[in-house]
Amino acid sequence: MKKIKTIGMVYLLATFFTLTAAGRFIPENGRFETRFLIVIDTESFEEVSKEVLAYKTVLEEEGLGVVVMIGNWDNPETLREEIRQIYRRKPVMEGAVFIGDIPVVRLRNFQHATTAFKMNEKEFPIEESSVTSDRFYDDLDLEFRFLSVDEKNPRHFYYELTERSPQVVESEFYSARMLPPSDMGEGAHEQLGKYLRKVVEAHREVNHADRIRFFNGHGYNSDCLTAWHNQQFAIREQFPDAFRTADGNAFYNFRQDPFMKYRLYERLQAPGTDLFVFHEHGAFDTQYINGPYPAPNQLGMGREGATGPLEILSASLRNSYRRYSGKRREAFGKKVMNDYALMSGFFAPERLDSTRVSDSLLAAGINMVLADIGTLHPQPRITIFDACYNGSFHQPGYVAGYHIFVGGKTVVTQGNTVNVLQDKWSMELIGMLAEGVRIGFWQKEIQTLESHLIGDPTYRLLPVTNEDDAINRVRLLNRDLALNRHKSGVWQDYLQSENPNLQSLALKMLSHRPPKGYPELLLRYLRESPYYSVRMQALQRILYSTGSYLAEALLLALDDSYELIRRNGARFAGYHGDDRLIAPLVETVLFSDESQRVQYAAQGSLPMFSLEKIREEIGRQTAGSNLTKPDEVAGKMTAYFEGQAKRYDRSLAVMQDKGADPKERISAIRFLRNYNNHRQVPSLLTILKDQGDETEVRVVLAEALGWFRWSVQKETIVQALKEVGKNRATPQELRDEIEQSLVRLRF
Repeated sequence: MKKIKTIGMVYLLATFFTLTAAGRFIPENGRFETRFLIVIDTESFEEVSKEVLAYKTVLEEEGLGVVVMIGNWDNPETLREEIRQIYRRKPVMEGAVFIGDIPVVRLRNFQHATTAFKMNEKEFPIEESSVTSDRFYDDLDLEFRFLSVDEKNPRHFYYELTERSPQVVESEFYSARMLPPSDMGEGAHEQLGKYLRKVVEAHREVNHADRIRFFNGHGYNSDCLTAWHNQQFAIREQFPDAFRTADGNAFYNFRQDPFMKYRLYERLQAPGTDLFVFHEHGAFDTQYINGPYPAPNQLGMGREGATGPLEILSASLRNSYRRYSGKRREAFGKKVMNDYALMSGFFAPERLDSTRVSDSLLAAGINMVLADIGTLHPQPRITIFDACYNGSFHQPGYVAGYHIFVGGKTVVTQGNTVNVLQDKWSMELIGMLAEGVRIGFWQKEIQTLESHLIGDPTYRLLPVTNEDDAINRVRLLNRDLALNRHKSGVWQDYLQSENPNLQSLALKMLSHRPPKGYPELLLRYLRESPYYSVRMQALQRILYSTGSYLAEALLLALDDSYELIRRNGARFAGYHGDDRLIAPLVETVLFSDESQRVQYAAQGSLPMFSLEKIREEIGRQTAGSNLTKPDEVAGKMTAYFEGQAKRYDRSLAVMQDKGADPKERISAIRFLRNYNNHRQVPSLLTILKDQGDETEVRVVLAEALGWFRWSVQKETIVQALKEVGKNRATPQELRDEIEQSLVRLRF
């Protein structure tokens, strides 16, 4: 058998050399309905050709044709055009992977396609205020303008989205990176070879979606336990086979151990895990696990071998004190000494010196860093980082890359290249994996500018079933995702299934070519579906695909049994501004103490409404309540929102003040991107229309108004933007920004 395999490999390589002399391609070996593109630099291919061709072979055995494109690309545009040429040919190209030294693109003027990144591109350095994204390659409709090459890294290229480009991400195919971290102490090609052999092994196994793990880190979703345990109900719908046995699922929380990372090391290295999800805060080199003040469950009190609450609190306070200097250190010291009744010598220099090493060791036990991950052998085939920056593949070392290249069995991770919104539905359509869908198809349906797969995007789990036609159904579903994305009839058939995963997927796929009555269909599913994940998908589609019945949908969402739906209802109520939403928002702030993150969203949304109506609603609801001190609660809550109203009034005054520093005016205007103050729209439009005002101020305001996508004032904003855009006296820079905002507002 070994001899036969060797002969086959020699034949393939001979074919390669023949083809590359003309076009640097290895075509698919046979006829396939869909195909997959491997893009790899010449040096990497020469070093790992055997492994790449083995990867190609195993995918084609699964029915997915594979084209290999080898080359050295000096700029991203040349590569993008070559990808476009392949994409235009038949059969359909469903996905791609970029292996090795492939140009890295960092994007600007496209922050509205991220979930949270809103850095001032003019004030911050270009390397900090740009978003690393392969949407440059996989979304071929987007239009970009070249800016520059990075001064320190000539393989990093900066582009900005043009004003006339589409303004949302709708990728033509899924994609992923296979890029080994350069700081792991091993050559990139050795890492790639070992990794690809692991991938081929994974494709040859039968692996059912029946063993999943989830972790929530410190500070995530306001540490809300309701959010944490509600997630389990939705995940049970999406991965039912993982809930048939005791070891099929586990939901970890940072509270379960003051140094939880060590327990996570054990869980990560336990064999047989299919999916591990980290909900956490993160950096490119860190997974934040316990936070600065972990709370042990046992008392140490200085006994040998024990670390208890007082020891940890003391060390944590000293570490915090060391991070400050000057007046900030002095203020911090006074505050904590008063708060904790500390002795006067607590921060004495000799004490700080004598405890420096032990305190440092304690701090090192709180979070997971690259040095820790480099010693592990992670076992989950799939790991998802719902965290900021963990997917920053433009860095020499990055968390998502370490997890797949350190060894172990992980073949694909998902992470983000910049910060990410905590309140996004990170597990949207995750049940697709339980139905046997290639993970790339899942990523394609939910991806944003910053989200990326690292590793093999073609990997899939299999559903647990005894039905004879199960494999055929898996193949059909993958085929439909590749070939029938825009055929609403196909997805209407899936919608009739009793499987919530297929229902949720069908609702999403119907948005690509909505059938008649689609908005009403979504509202009905939001109101009537017994499934958490289906109701949440219906809300997502109302928000992002139709915009119809928005107030009605948000009223339903604010009263839903699923915390995530209520949370998004509270968030988007502020973006919308319909007065009917005031009452449920006030009720949430008053009476939903068990749902901290929903309360937080409601509290942030209410200042977007009329203060007088908020005041009246607080009085009405407290008067008829069982609150112990209703008048006191009403007074404090009213005072808070009165303070918020004054804050927003001061901000508006700064925006309107032509004599103020333009930087201060721009800073106040940029605040509107997160807080769409509907009451201020008439005043904002007066600034926009004022031809005598600073052009830069008006440009920033036109961009900010593009974030009012769900506002009750959207039509008024659109008309004003059009009016100013048509005015011949309007500077071209402002016209360009207006054009972009109008596209973003879907006009």
